[in-house]
Amino acid sequence: MTGNDMLKAGAAALALLLAGFGSAHPVFAQEQVAAADASADAAASPEPLSADEMEVLVARIALYPDELIAVITAAALYPLEIVEAARFLDRYEKDKSLKPKDSWDGSVVSLLNYPGIVKMMSDDLEWTQTLGDAIAYQQKDVLVAIQQLREEAVAKGVIKTDDKIQVVKENDNFVIKSASPEVIYVPQYPPQMFYEPDYVWEPIRYYPDPYPYYVYPGATFFAGAVTGAIWAAAVDWDDWGVWGGGWNGNDIDIDCNNCFSNRDFNGNININDVDWKNVDRSKIKIDRDQLNKFDQNNIKNRIEKNGDNAVRDRARDIKKNDSLANRAPGKTAGTRDVRKSTLDGLKAKPANVTRPAKPANIQKPAARPTANRPAAKPAKVNRPAGKPKPAARVDNRPKKPSGLGNVDRGKATKVSSNRGHKSMGGGQRGGGGHKQIKRGGGGRGR
Repeated sequence: MTGNDMLKAGAAALALLLAGFGSAHPVFAQEQVAAADASADAAASPEPLSADEMEVLVARIALYPDELIAVITAAALYPLEIVEAARFLDRYEKDKSLKPKDSWDGSVVSLLNYPGIVKMMSDDLEWTQTLGDAIAYQQKDVLVAIQQLREEAVAKGVIKTDDKIQVVKENDNFVIKSASPEVIYVPQYPPQMFYEPDYVWEPIRYYPDPYPYYVYPGATFFAGAVTGAIWAAAVDWDDWGVWGGGWNGNDIDIDCNNCFSNRDFNGNININDVDWKNVDRSKIKIDRDQLNKFDQNNIKNRIEKNGDNAVRDRARDIKKNDSLANRAPGKTAGTRDVRKSTLDGLKAKPANVTRPAKPANIQKPAARPTANRPAAKPAKVNRPAGKPKPAARVDNRPKKPSGLGNVDRGKATKVSSNRGHKSMGGGQRGGGGHKQIKRGGGGRGR
């Protein structure tokens, strides 16, 4: 047998051995694949936020009604769509016939009913991206931080039940919901009071105009317009979970007064059978007793029956796929510049334009020496203040550089809490780590 023959025989034997090993040990092969996936997910996850950073992150929405928080957190998973939605709303002001994109997630469409919030999330993409990452990898920590801020706000009398919202304590957690099933009043407050030292606490106010309840058919951009069904959301404080989408509202009937543009129909119709793409909302009537069925507990119980509605699971899938698709050498999802990536995705590349060649170097006269002149004082101009962002009021304090801003809360003592061991624990962190959320004075972990 020649040397060549011996090499060929050896290669064939090795191939047979490997093939036999793979078929004989399929479990081992699956474990290797699973381990590789877990390793990739850990590498893609951003650095976990500390307890103080988390509270600064959620401060601007902590006192919003629960269902609105659920919609915001779900929509934060789609920053590109948020930017598109903000541009859509600008165009909609001039052309009311425009419709949302069919490809947008139901949470983004529902959020169109709150243009101020869409603008805030679009203008501060760093905050939006960070919230999306936190929901994907630290969902429990997000909700615990919101509860801690709510407890502090209730203790200081900043927020309480009134004719616009209800603040109820359920199982040691504070639930905030709309007092009306038709509209939502969004609280207006400076989030800095939660984390800036010596900031004077004051009761919340409300934006003057209420927003339509996002599952109400009279809403400007009812989610059913593109999804064909109601997109709803809720927070489960007992299990520290956020749920969104897929609510089966098949017990809601509405009165359709020839409301369809593509067919003749007059009478009662089930809300899930409405063709929202071809409906005139001005011809829809819904009984106030029916509106009571848009109940938070009702929605929560229904959407939790479908495991696909768990926002954390959806977030992890989105973030994992996004990080693997966009990861550059030496970078992960945590270090990627979300502003650049999102805006680059929206900007159409201009066609190649032939620019004139640069002019030849010309000897310019040397600059004149700078005279010692006193610096000119800026002119005082009385400009009108811009519209306040959601959860903020215009004031003369310097603005924070970003959504995370100053993460030193400067508290001397921790907020009193009777949730104890159960609610103060940290959630599962990116990369499989487990870290407690601690507050000043020593909190107890779960």
